[in-house]
Amino acid sequence: MLSTASRIFLLALAIDHASSAPTAPADKMGSPAGLLVNVPIHSSCNGTQRAQIQKGLEDMRLLARASVERIHAFGPIDPIFVRYFGAEADPAPVIGYLEEILHGDKSGTVLRCDDPDGNCKLAGWAGHWRGDNATQETVICEHSYHTRRPLEQICGFGYQIARDSAAIYWGADLLHRLFHVPKVVSGKISHVADGFAEVLELARSNASAAVSNQESIQLFALDAYSRTVVPEGCLGKPAAEDRALDIEATGAAPPAQDEGLDPAPEPESPSSAEFPAADCHTHADGSAHCGAH
Repeated sequence: MLSTASRIFLLALAIDHASSAPTAPADKMGSPAGLLVNVPIHSSCNGTQRAQIQKGLEDMRLLARASVERIHAFGPIDPIFVRYFGAEADPAPVIGYLEEILHGDKSGTVLRCDDPDGNCKLAGWAGHWRGDNATQETVICEHSYHTRRPLEQICGFGYQIARDSAAIYWGADLLHRLFHVPKVVSGKISHVADGFAEVLELARSNASAAVSNQESIQLFALDAYSRTVVPEGCLGKPAAEDRALDIEATGAAPPAQDEGLDPAPEPESPSSAEFPAADCHTHADGSAHCGAH
């Protein structure tokens, strides 16, 4: 028979073991075990490709975080938010999609560097979602490694958000590509409006659609992040009709003279080679899309 002292000692050990056992396994980030918040990179990617993609994914997260923080700081009355989503827009969907980019489970998804579908052989193709061939997979083509820039170059070389391709930046391009992957945003992101003019018009006419429009979120993310680096960002000089839509949407006063909505760098404009027109990818419906966005 155990002595009273022995029974007390064993009981103390049992209590200590129970209290120290975790209620749910957690990984090093404090997330539930099995939750993979980073997108896996396929073994087909060599060291150079992997390094560029990994940096691009980090940039994508910076864009998402800056966007969420701006919405929390300024709310839906923020003129920048209104520009891309409309005066009546609900910020909750935008925050939700971006939080999925930051914290959602990416297990089963993959970015790969080979060309299993042969699309990278097509002129101008920078990558594509594999669609029915592999719904959770995205291919990054060789074209990307020659044309994409890191966020350290935001607003540099005369870049203007209202005029130039958002896809020139790795982070914005990968944000777009992950929006096509069903696992990431449950297939809820649409592709209703493309280009700065269409995005402004959608914000003015259909705020409920704008908050789930891929390019609206992409351009907002670039605009929000650019203002953390350059005080006034680099929206640039949209065309006259785009400027009128922006003034109508945000309630801003018309700019003095013809200087555009925000100051923009004045260096020589990027060449068409730097911002290739035939930047192609596929959408969730399987359709091909080529253009400077």
